[in-house]
Amino acid sequence: MDASRFKEVELEKLKLDPENPRLPKYVGRSQQEMFEFLAKTSSIDELMSAIAENGFFAAEAVIAIFDGENYTVVEGNRRITAVLLLAGQTFDGITKRIIDVREHARHRPSRLPVYVCEDRAEVLNYLGNRHIAGVKAWGALAKARYIRQIFDTTSSSKTFYDRCLDVARVIGSRRDFISRTLRALSILELAEEHEYFQLRGVDEETVKFSIISTAVDYQGVNEFLFSDHIDGEAHIPAVPNFDRVREFFSWLFERKPDNTTLLGESRNLSRLSKVLANEEGLNAIRTGASLDQAYLITTGIDDDFDVLCNQIQRHLREAISIVSDVKPTEERQDLANSIAKQARNLSRLLEDE
Repeated sequence: MDASRFKEVELEKLKLDPENPRLPKYVGRSQQEMFEFLAKTSSIDELMSAIAENGFFAAEAVIAIFDGENYTVVEGNRRITAVLLLAGQTFDGITKRIIDVREHARHRPSRLPVYVCEDRAEVLNYLGNRHIAGVKAWGALAKARYIRQIFDTTSSSKTFYDRCLDVARVIGSRRDFISRTLRALSILELAEEHEYFQLRGVDEETVKFSIISTAVDYQGVNEFLFSDHIDGEAHIPAVPNFDRVREFFSWLFERKPDNTTLLGESRNLSRLSKVLANEEGLNAIRTGASLDQAYLITTGIDDDFDVLCNQIQRHLREAISIVSDVKPTEERQDLANSIAKQARNLSRLLEDE
């Protein structure tokens, strides 16, 4: 880093970043609204206590962009929030713990060390190393919003494939991860824009971005949601199919009267993917069938059977390879006889089919 860019800046000139990837869409972007959200949701009392006791270390300078009057803090918003609380800024519902830390603070910094960058693009590489690949990793949604910011700085004349590759190089990741993350984010943003399609009990609190991101990695889900827009990997899908995203959200997140969803557990995403790729299976869940019922219609059950039989065969071979070293007992003989009987039943049932 260029030492000449380090400055001591008055606290009142430091502003929270409205483009902070950790801020949910529903949070307003005024300074007070962002301050309140960070103060209430980011374990701020622990950070406050550390700064109150030890001061603000120069080695932990925040990173900001100067607009000619104020400094927008791109990296260090939690720390700025903690210092603002120590300086006396407050909010409705402030906790006794925060008040106690402030009253007994040994340090209440009024000027902070700042590393000043020319523009946001200059900061993005650092953020990627720190919060994507580094030790202070963001959650899945914050990472996705950051990746979108990086993507937007790449050349629009390039293909989607090449732009994802550029982002991957910047943050030390894989192109397929970048592509999947951007697709998942486009799905979430469509749902946010339409207030989660007014689905019962579905909102920013109940929707899990990590499930969406995992889901679009399955071919059946990906093609179902983006079939109208994807042209291989060449171009970014403009907007996922609206009606299908609504269905997708209802299956993943809308609660039935028994408080379950059609998906159930996230491990069922592979089954949902096979159902969505099968016209009969898809029609089944659209007309009220359970995921298990729809899955039985697809070829997925055949695949499961083959995998299971191959696993059984592999384990039997392993057992045969060590049986000579195993002490024979009546219980082990009974178990082997039972396995043989079930294998004959399986064979007979297949012949009957």
